[in-house]
Amino acid sequence: MTGSSFFSVEKNTDGRSGGTTQAESRVYNERLIISLVRRHGQLSKTDLTRLTGLAVQTVTTIVNRAADGGVLVRREPLRGRLGQPSVPYALNPEAAYSFGLKIDQRSADLALVNFVGDIVAFERTVFNCPMPEAVMSFTRSAIAKLLRRYSKVRPDAIAGLGIASPFYQWNWNMETAITPAHVEAWRQIDIRTELDRVFDWPVYLLNDAMVAAGAELMFGAGIGRADFVYAFIGDVLGGGLVLDHHLFPGRNRLAGALGAIPVPAEGGGTVPLSQVASLHSLADRLDVSKAETIWASPEDWGDLGPALPQWIEAVSDGLAHAVQGAIALLDVDNIVIDGAIPASVRKEIAKATRRKLARILVERPEPFSVLEGTFGHLGPAIGGASIPLLVRYSNDKDLLFKE
Repeated sequence: MTGSSFFSVEKNTDGRSGGTTQAESRVYNERLIISLVRRHGQLSKTDLTRLTGLAVQTVTTIVNRAADGGVLVRREPLRGRLGQPSVPYALNPEAAYSFGLKIDQRSADLALVNFVGDIVAFERTVFNCPMPEAVMSFTRSAIAKLLRRYSKVRPDAIAGLGIASPFYQWNWNMETAITPAHVEAWRQIDIRTELDRVFDWPVYLLNDAMVAAGAELMFGAGIGRADFVYAFIGDVLGGGLVLDHHLFPGRNRLAGALGAIPVPAEGGGTVPLSQVASLHSLADRLDVSKAETIWASPEDWGDLGPALPQWIEAVSDGLAHAVQGAIALLDVDNIVIDGAIPASVRKEIAKATRRKLARILVERPEPFSVLEGTFGHLGPAIGGASIPLLVRYSNDKDLLFKE
């Protein structure tokens, strides 16, 4: 399971070349229109002509083809305006489906997601510490089970399987309780390649926090946001980066790794942000019984006592410091904060971060937004499912035309 084997080119039906052919331009225009409809919810042909700059006939041809193919659906005409009623088009939720597999050191989640990000079905298995064969066995059986249960999901409508895992990186034995033997087992296998042999659709492998950012871009708080940095508070702090409405993985598929950014330490000096803003850093403030709660019940932690507000203050301090650097380097306008944490805790972290950034960025010409994420602990699984849909239907030129 290596970083170099992060997706399946051979099963990607779109031709790739060193340049842009007429066919690739057509595909790009089609995906541009689909991406705009996703971003705005619904758009008419007139709206799409204005937004794309394409010829009216080109837009009409693409929209009609997409509607005939079941990718777009026609909505009721919008009346009350000058001229003929405007007919908007929206995405058809049943046009495509995708599987997302999240793996961490405690569990594996498999989500079947439709074209608009609704979870159609969900399966979970729990491990003390997963071995590759156990994860692959769970994935094969869970997908077979879901396809039998949901027979309306046509095989040709499945865009692929996206794997979201921190095992993409090899710092787990240092950051968590996973043993060196387990790390070595994952080093010796390319799980993407192994699962790619099983299924007819492409299989992708990326860092879990990065793909969770993809979930927000496609289905959540990032819809309509041109750029944002993304923070996922889990066992370690992960991150992702969206620029110009596109998920930006970076040359080594590690862009947006907020957890590695140095931030001020309580006793002086600096530490990586992940040491301050992670579930492990919270667990270190708790006794053993309460510490176990934060992993066993990500939607409700109950009463953790004064350690929780102290931790929230430390997390928000670290995030505010990291965001300063991101703004200076990338000129982004938003951060989306999520994690395997209860919604009430996420709200308090966002509120504290927003308050601190308001003081720091008081002279910034454009406002900076601190947004709450949408999916909580399900973010990586839904994010995994978002990647095949991004590859197959987005207008990202890097995804379309480059291997």
